[in-house]
Amino acid sequence: MTPAYESAGRDLPVRQEAALLVARIGLASLFLFSGCQKLTHLEGAAQWAASQGVPFASLLMPLAGLFEVVSAVMLITGWHARQAAAALATWIIVLGPLFHRFWDVPPQLWQTVIDDLFHHFVMFGGMIYVAVFGPGSWRLGRPKS
Repeated sequence: MTPAYESAGRDLPVRQEAALLVARIGLASLFLFSGCQKLTHLEGAAQWAASQGVPFASLLMPLAGLFEVVSAVMLITGWHARQAAAALATWIIVLGPLFHRFWDVPPQLWQTVIDDLFHHFVMFGGMIYVAVFGPGSWRLGRPKS
């Protein structure tokens, strides 16, 4: 699916292209940071994941970290950004409710946990936007005009 401005051989104005790049960087920043944290603190990440009920956490955390870093880099560079955004949207919508169980926390933590869950919904919306409309023309792998 190619946006109309791309199929017509036109680029967006520079300000809009810059805004799309900034938006992609913002969306990817959490996953770049989180993935790097998982990869550099594997034991702690695995212990935390296991405490949340993740089976085989010590095997899955390196893969999760790698997935997050690679997807974030793809999103930032715009290289296969639609696919990266769709994969991250799926990641968010599946794992968000599993790790932010607001219905299962003490009342004093409820607001924090529900806020975290809604932050996931916001990120999900941003990822869907990139998956549908694409990264803009400032990206790697852009066809030559």
